[in-house]
Amino acid sequence: MKRIFNIISLLALLLGISSCNGFLDVNTDPTRVSEDDVTLAALLPTVIERSFAAQYSSAVSASRATHQLDAIQGGYYTEFQMSGAWSTIYLRVLPNIATVIKKANAEGSIHYVGVAEVLKALNVGLLTDCWENAPYSEALKGSLSVTPAYDSQESLYAEIISLLDQAITDLSAEESFRTPGKDDLIYGGNMEQWIKLAHSLKARYMLHLLKKNNNGADILNEVAAGMESNDDNFMLVYSGLISNPWYSAVAKKIGESIFTYTYGGHLIKTMNGEFHGILDPRLPLIADKDTSANYVGLESYDQDAPGYTVLPTENTFYFAPDAPLVVMSYSELKFIQAEVMMAGGGDATAAYMEGITANMDMLGVDPGDRDNYLADPAVSSVNLANIMKEKYIALLLNTEVWNDMRRYNFDSNIFKGFIIPDFEGRDKPGQRARYPESEKTRNKDNFELNVKDFTEPMWKDK
Repeated sequence: MKRIFNIISLLALLLGISSCNGFLDVNTDPTRVSEDDVTLAALLPTVIERSFAAQYSSAVSASRATHQLDAIQGGYYTEFQMSGAWSTIYLRVLPNIATVIKKANAEGSIHYVGVAEVLKALNVGLLTDCWENAPYSEALKGSLSVTPAYDSQESLYAEIISLLDQAITDLSAEESFRTPGKDDLIYGGNMEQWIKLAHSLKARYMLHLLKKNNNGADILNEVAAGMESNDDNFMLVYSGLISNPWYSAVAKKIGESIFTYTYGGHLIKTMNGEFHGILDPRLPLIADKDTSANYVGLESYDQDAPGYTVLPTENTFYFAPDAPLVVMSYSELKFIQAEVMMAGGGDATAAYMEGITANMDMLGVDPGDRDNYLADPAVSSVNLANIMKEKYIALLLNTEVWNDMRRYNFDSNIFKGFIIPDFEGRDKPGQRARYPESEKTRNKDNFELNVKDFTEPMWKDK
């Protein structure tokens, strides 16, 4: 079922319905609507849309760290900050979520509470996955805590799981004074799908800690309660009201002969047969090619690399104005299952194949081409490298790919052909975003206690 970006969220954005009372605020806007006056039905679309905006903002940098994207102008990435995602989460998302939870609890609208808790867990997950330690427990107290301490990544992961567990309970409540409907831009008020999303997100975040907790059986339990098909995908489908941000920032500019990003060499080599000996039928659906015979991605760090021949135009799946922005998919869940089953010595074949099938079906690959691809020995052999290769493709433009690569320390034995360039004195991959420059002045002492080198692995990956 196609889920369209609801006009309510556009109106909410235009009216400025946003509880910007977090620690980053320095002024009060006298024209801003009071939280006492705004309704849950007006707040929820804004929280959803801004949550997806934060995911997009982080993916711009993360996709360069994983060589899914490369910059046509500006070249190889430097130490990125992801400041857009940081400010969106702290100014536009977490304060509004707090308002939703407060108002919903006050009137007994428990289903709204559950949805807000899932979204809160997702945003806290993005914070810690991008910056490791981050302000949280003291972050939204306004003038009571203008220099909030940073919570550790370990405690933030515990909070994520706790939020999702509570969300499952609240979403399962038999009675709720109000239940989201059209204001739920993702599932249209279907609480069962939100419950499946909560279990799926638990599987994702528990996977990040698989090597620390040896919690494979628990992950598989969450998978079993999670998404069941592409119909459950957690994605926002845009319409003519507001375009997909990848279209606005990249494809639209390409149409105007302003070239910003294109696909990286590693992604294209993974799909064009150079690394694996088979042409991926998804490639023509995600990339337009010039008149050259071959699909070639951009490798800005290599002056001797051939010129790129591909562009992510508005005719391609992820960059159309009405394209979906996919944050979590059924395909991802099946690859989580496959990886965990393989780690435990089980047979991962069915989950692995289903992960590929689900992604190809979502993109609209011809069934015959799909089945031929699945039958090819280069694909049908189930091993860790193939699982991670297929997940890398299926999660295109998703920050989660960066999490996968960091979990395996960008190992080229797992991510075949992956190059860590020795570029401008840096020969190690990016393991974290730098804290935004604003933290140096607004929260200097706590900033200095937590800042680490760009290439230092996070707690979760050690």
